Amino acid sequence: MNIPIEENISITGLKATIGNGHGINIGIIAEMDAVPTGGHKYSSDDLGAAHTCAHSNQIAIMLAVMKALKESKILEEIGGTVTFIGAPAEEFTDIDYRESLIKEGKIKYCSGKQDMISKGVFDNIDLVISCHTMGGVEGRMTDINSSLNGFIQKTITYIGKAAHAGAAPHLGINALNAAVIGLTAVNAQRETFIDDHNIRVHGIIKNGGHTVNSIPEKVEIEAYVRGGDVQSIIDANHKVNRAFEAGAYAVGGKCLIKDRVGYMPLKQCEDLSKVIKNNMDKFIDEKNIIDGQKSMASGDIGDLASIIPTIQFGFSGFSGNVHGSDFSIVDEEMAYIIPAKIIAMSIYDLLKDHGKLSKEIKNNNIPRLSREEYLKSWLGC
Repeated sequence: MNIPIEENISITGLKATIGNGHGINIGIIAEMDAVPTGGHKYSSDDLGAAHTCAHSNQIAIMLAVMKALKESKILEEIGGTVTFIGAPAEEFTDIDYRESLIKEGKIKYCSGKQDMISKGVFDNIDLVISCHTMGGVEGRMTDINSSLNGFIQKTITYIGKAAHAGAAPHLGINALNAAVIGLTAVNAQRETFIDDHNIRVHGIIKNGGHTVNSIPEKVEIEAYVRGGDVQSIIDANHKVNRAFEAGAYAVGGKCLIKDRVGYMPLKQCEDLSKVIKNNMDKFIDEKNIIDGQKSMASGDIGDLASIIPTIQFGFSGFSGNVHGSDFSIVDEEMAYIIPAKIIAMSIYDLLKDHGKLSKEIKNNNIPRLSREEYLKSWLGC
């Protein structure tokens, strides 16, 4: 497209801008990473990764928007600026690898957008538009104003004492038993979580011991504590830590807990969503536009929304489960073309009349945090 590109941002991220460089700058975000999905027909041979969260569709959609704006020369007529940002590492996976990158000084934070925020990539962006698959939703549907949970990521390590599992188990301290008790204690907390807080606690045992013939000396669990607001996440996390520690106390072992800051809950800009909805109406029956649903998933778009008026609308066109081996595209027009048209038309509405509407939205939606406050209060906590 002959649009200059700034590359290698947060290792694999990129940024490209068109327009006059003045007035309102609208950022359009495309997430770039795949997710480990065993058994998917497109899974990579090395890590089993596939685009089962449809980030590949985001990229295609936003490239289509940039192409439409560039070839139509519409920004030359109405003014304003649009910036495409390819954001890596939205999926909060491969934590050991990401922490090795932090130690090497290549990134500061485990999330792509968090790292880009810290580098000032979004400092000149006034409004943000993103989109994301709704998953296996039948028919042509969209959503606006949906919420996302925030979360804390946890690594829980139980330390016991190895011994022969058959001959002398009484000489050992079973770290796997501690983990099982800890997980059971977490389950005992669930009735204390308030429904409106949208708490979700889930985890996996990454290491359950080395051999069945030995009492497990070290067991490792990775878990998330999700919630709809920051304080509810902190409160639930305290209960979860207490429960995991109880497992170690029960068997006489040790429990080491490492908490990592995950993502902030997503609070969407409703005024910006109205602009998107007005253009959704041209393609989607109004009854098929879902407004204000709660999602228990998480995304670092929530971090961006805390410092810039931001939306992320949903779109259908897929079958199967998100992150599942059966996830696939079944309606290419819905999965690619219609979202691109909605965004391009909305950008026109926002920037016409010297950006009157976009300036009103920006002025009426002061971010909850400044970039400095965000870095200090969330990433610095």
